[in-house]
Amino acid sequence: MVPSAGVRAIDTVPVQQVDVSKDELPSENQDKKVYYSFHLGNSSNVIDCIIGRIDLEMFVDSGSDANLITADSWELLKTKRVDVCNCQKGSSKILKAYGSQTPLEILGTFSASITVGGRTINADFFVVAKGQRNLLGDTTAKELGVLKVGIDIHQVTQPIDQDLSPFPKIKGVQIHIQMDPNIVAVFQPLRRIPIPLEDAVNKKLDDLLARDIIEKKSGPATWVSPLVVANKANGEIRLCVDLRRVNQAVIRDRHPMPVIEDVLAKVGRGNVWSTLDVKDAFFLLELDEASRDVVTFISHRGLYRFKRLPFGLVSAPEIFQRTMDEMLADCVGAYWYLDYVGVEGRTVEEHDSRLKKV
Repeated sequence: MVPSAGVRAIDTVPVQQVDVSKDELPSENQDKKVYYSFHLGNSSNVIDCIIGRIDLEMFVDSGSDANLITADSWELLKTKRVDVCNCQKGSSKILKAYGSQTPLEILGTFSASITVGGRTINADFFVVAKGQRNLLGDTTAKELGVLKVGIDIHQVTQPIDQDLSPFPKIKGVQIHIQMDPNIVAVFQPLRRIPIPLEDAVNKKLDDLLARDIIEKKSGPATWVSPLVVANKANGEIRLCVDLRRVNQAVIRDRHPMPVIEDVLAKVGRGNVWSTLDVKDAFFLLELDEASRDVVTFISHRGLYRFKRLPFGLVSAPEIFQRTMDEMLADCVGAYWYLDYVGVEGRTVEEHDSRLKKV
């Protein structure tokens, strides 16, 4: 694996093995920044680390800007022939203990791999004369995952369905696409797809058929739009339909869409929150029979038409927002924008009750 720009992989860093016969370390360039070490004597945050392949106990200190190694521990690491790199004598960096204006005496610095649990990173260490404890600084502790700041957020995810059962739909709702009768319907020709993509496109069409999202078109056709294949970031493909000509004839609902100020005005009164994200939201809305011919598309396998509200239709966002507004109008403590829904409550009990209603 090639490291990305600006990232230096640990296994490509040249390793220098410490010669135990040498007590001195090379010098370092000057740096005027002041670093702080805030160890207060608490012994409950000690963890076992592996530094340069050598076991060593470290105290997790969120108040420390740097990783500190005592002179005694440094001597122990050298006798065990620790693997380090960038080993230098002294340091121009200024380290001060909590409540003290006297800088700590830094004998030297080095870089080495440090492992805690199953995670390994590369970190810099300062060797301090007369040090009392080995300190794992704030930044390194967070990178290793042994120190966390913030409130726990519980996320509930549902595995993606592997079966091809019909996709859910909102009960009692059928959408009608109103078209301008003065605009003549357009039959657009097939857009050829690359032969290597045919198998993937066939699979997508079969999935949409099995999920009751599209159906085969039979009989005369009026509006016909071309199928377009787009690449997704994960390497898969996405089937799209170019509805630009159709959109020119669609009479939109003009349902008011929320603005950010409206949403923010409803947020912030609670202490417990949940967020919901509707999967393939537009496909939850079924089209009535009269509207399906409008969203017919042509593929290398023939004509199909949508049974559900398709993405790309100019009025789809307004139609879906209107449906959400009607469904969730009585849900106190909830706010929504298209397929995003937030629920909040002042207590866990109030939040759970509101969430269940949503």
